[in-house]
Amino acid sequence: MKMLYIVEDRFPPFRADVVELFAKQMPMRGHQIDWLMQRGPEAHSISSPTNWLSNTVYLTPRSRYKGLLGRIINDNLLGMWGDFMILPLAIKGQYDVIQVRDKFFASLIAWLAAWLTNARFIYWMSYPFAESKLHQARNRIVPHYRLVWFKGQTIRILLYKIILPLADHVFVQSERMKEDVAQQGISFAKMTPVPMGIRTDQVGKSEDAVAPNTNAPVLLHLGIIMKLRQSEMLVRVLQQVRSHYPGARLFYVGDGQLSSDRQAVEKEVSRLGLSDAVTITGFLPMEQAWELVKRADICFSPFYPIPVLLSTSPTKLIEYMAMAKCIVANEHPEQHQVMEASGVGRCIPWSEQAFSDEVCRLLDDPESARAMAARGPKWVRENRTYDVIADLVESKYQELLGQTV
Repeated sequence: MKMLYIVEDRFPPFRADVVELFAKQMPMRGHQIDWLMQRGPEAHSISSPTNWLSNTVYLTPRSRYKGLLGRIINDNLLGMWGDFMILPLAIKGQYDVIQVRDKFFASLIAWLAAWLTNARFIYWMSYPFAESKLHQARNRIVPHYRLVWFKGQTIRILLYKIILPLADHVFVQSERMKEDVAQQGISFAKMTPVPMGIRTDQVGKSEDAVAPNTNAPVLLHLGIIMKLRQSEMLVRVLQQVRSHYPGARLFYVGDGQLSSDRQAVEKEVSRLGLSDAVTITGFLPMEQAWELVKRADICFSPFYPIPVLLSTSPTKLIEYMAMAKCIVANEHPEQHQVMEASGVGRCIPWSEQAFSDEVCRLLDDPESARAMAARGPKWVRENRTYDVIADLVESKYQELLGQTV
């Protein structure tokens, strides 16, 4: 199979499903994946095309402007200009598949390119961007909420009325996303859920599980801090836990998507007088972040139960399980399925009381908590490593192309 993959990520990309599935797994299986993406902030001097992990990457222009002007120029003007590169690349490359991930204007050009070159046009939907923007605008979570609302409506119309109906196939993030998209009139048969996973070499052993420290338990949240997800709620959970376990501390391993996201957590920390008990590390290299996870006693996977978040596939949950960690997670379609199937724990309601009670339940019986955590690595190795996920994805391409790819 020969594919042109157009992604929203800036070069070099870091998302695991982008890098592991298409930059590593597919080429290892003999497929040629060519890429089109915009330069990242540190890639201005890299020539195009460039070689990345033995893949050919075509880089679109990027200005050096920063702030609002930089976003307007790079994300809109230069982003759209770069999308026009799809046509000549497709005609020159004669690809079997032209695939777009989370780009909307680019999808229109990609469909035209696929039609002209007799390629399959495939859309990869990793997140409900239209619904997210509309939710943020309605609740005025973001500045310029009227503009965000307009963008959300535009994306919704483009995606559900034009792009997905034109696509030969759609990869979605979860079974719930498949159901949600089907409600927009897209056939179930046209969609394949591909959940998040982890590299095989990053999966630990059941012996890695340890009983949580009850004297000074370290509670941890891995990932982006967002007001949309009410990340500051965990600060109030910590306050309740400390009434039973005074030595408890909370680490946010990550940072806010916007400065206001982090500020919401810092404001709550200050209000409750927990400055000595809460640490926000900021964004860290993946390996460094995982080292902190390994030292934690209990890890949080909270998903605020709004429709836009119910269709996600929680990466942090799989990472916690792979490292044999004790987990506190609330009810969420995929989290519920994974935790029930693996036996690593149970999902609780979304409330500060339920979270703090679950933390205390694990700390009250540390040996039982350790035994549940020990089940995580085996389940992840059998179900959520990227070599297992790649088998699913490759077989779908084989079916779509009607040949052994």
